Amino acid sequence: MGVVLPNSSVTPGAINPAVTQANIHSTICVSGYTKTIRPPASYTTKLKKQQLASTYSRYGSTDTALFEEDHLIPLELGGNPADPKNLWPEPWSGNSNARTKDKLENALHALVCSGSLPLKTAQKGIATNWYAAYQRYVLRQSPAQEPRPVASSSTASLKPQQVPDKTTSAATPTGATGKCKDGTYSYAATHRGMCSRHGGVEVFFS
Repeated sequence: MGVVLPNSSVTPGAINPAVTQANIHSTICVSGYTKTIRPPASYTTKLKKQQLASTYSRYGSTDTALFEEDHLIPLELGGNPADPKNLWPEPWSGNSNARTKDKLENALHALVCSGSLPLKTAQKGIATNWYAAYQRYVLRQSPAQEPRPVASSSTASLKPQQVPDKTTSAATPTGATGKCKDGTYSYAATHRGMCSRHGGVEVFFS
């Protein structure tokens, strides 16, 4: 399956004007900084509901538990905390999910704070095509072509059942929150709706 990217016409990304290359060591590179600017859950949850019912109806689901309201340009890279242009409902499941993007965010943050990568380069890379940036900075690959987004049209549908859970392995996969009765693992953030399309829950991990 293709890569799930945000709708660029709705979520192009937006930066925080308070963060610049000159002040990164007193802002984003300070431990705990993002907690001081992160918007409240009441705001992001409301926005997520609105997006799933309108600009991101392509997913075919309004179940907020299936998505993280994610900053396209993360706060630790100088992303705008509350601008809707920088926030989108990103799926928890699938091969290019919210946890995959988290790995990229951590890698870029380390590069920027070490002086190995300019802040603007990191911001542009993750906003333009975050999965291409993931391949470059995390997997250390140079993709032959830019990954194709799934459901790039607002009229296309990406239904949750089309995004498979990771299959079983000898050991419990990292990040799994439950095991379904059909043997697959779930990565849902809450117990609500977990394994609903996989015969129910066999065991909760957290």
